[in-house]
Amino acid sequence: MGAGPAPEVLHRALICLAWLVRAGLISSLLPLAPLMHQATNRLRWGEHRGGMFVEVEGSDRAGAIVKRSWHLLAEGNDGPLIPSMAVEALVRKVLAGHQPAPGARAAVRDLELRDYEALFAGKTIYTGFRNGAADEDKPLYAELLGAAWQGLPEAIRSMHDRTITAAGRARVERGHNVLGRLMAWMVGFPGASEDIPVHVRFDTDKDGETWTRIFGKHSFSSLQFAGRGRSQRLLCERFGPLTFAMALVAEDGRLALVLRRWSFFGLPLPMWLCPRSTSYETVEDGRFGFHVEISHPLAGMIARYRGWLEPSGAHGSSETVSPATLANSRQSCAVHSVQP
Repeated sequence: MGAGPAPEVLHRALICLAWLVRAGLISSLLPLAPLMHQATNRLRWGEHRGGMFVEVEGSDRAGAIVKRSWHLLAEGNDGPLIPSMAVEALVRKVLAGHQPAPGARAAVRDLELRDYEALFAGKTIYTGFRNGAADEDKPLYAELLGAAWQGLPEAIRSMHDRTITAAGRARVERGHNVLGRLMAWMVGFPGASEDIPVHVRFDTDKDGETWTRIFGKHSFSSLQFAGRGRSQRLLCERFGPLTFAMALVAEDGRLALVLRRWSFFGLPLPMWLCPRSTSYETVEDGRFGFHVEISHPLAGMIARYRGWLEPSGAHGSSETVSPATLANSRQSCAVHSVQP
């Protein structure tokens, strides 16, 4: 099970203090409780969300190791309400005629996940199950999303499943700050355009998925793969020496990509220096739609592009993007650009 206060520095401080108690150097953390309470309520940097996971491991009848985990993500101020929800859930069961047995006993069966799900439905709280063992036959996004994959619209799922090429149109906007324009040039973003053709090619191998995006005559590519270690269950996208780890959040028929961490040649970098990204996939007029806005605190908006794509080639199909188009494309890597 994993849970802790944010920002992370408070979590680390709490761990260190707990070790001091364990070593007998201090007797109790109770005198520090008011200070910790003030710190958690006044220090506001970091993301305004919380989460937890519960993972179980065992073996099946054949002796093979089996893992399964349950994950919870709470947005805004809904997370602190979760501990008290057990009381509401019990009261609801009593009102429905399900009286709990009297006496002191293990209460593991008094509440089930379905009792909480009814309460989560009115909050920005999301849950789901994931299997521990990777399934090589599953698409990358399906493996990371777990049960949430089936809740996505077909147009989004098919784009991440059998598609190897896609084509569509987009609108591109560029920032006016000199630093922002320099960053956009390094990535290879096209100039501003009200309507520009877009082609995307997906090449899959053992390392992940290489996405080659072509806007008109401008191209850039990246490698997407499943995160490991601290980035486990996150989608990682690598642009040269920079790697960005993102959470896939399925909500209201669209798929959002939320930045969690980034690194340079594997070395973690502070999030306050990271480019900001508002990226999501959706369905518009029955077609796969994308929206990406990239900015930086020092440069303002770097680029914003949005549009639609339709599969133009799938596994088993002979229809693909022209090799000449790909050969003439300029490959470059720099700051974060998630989709398409």
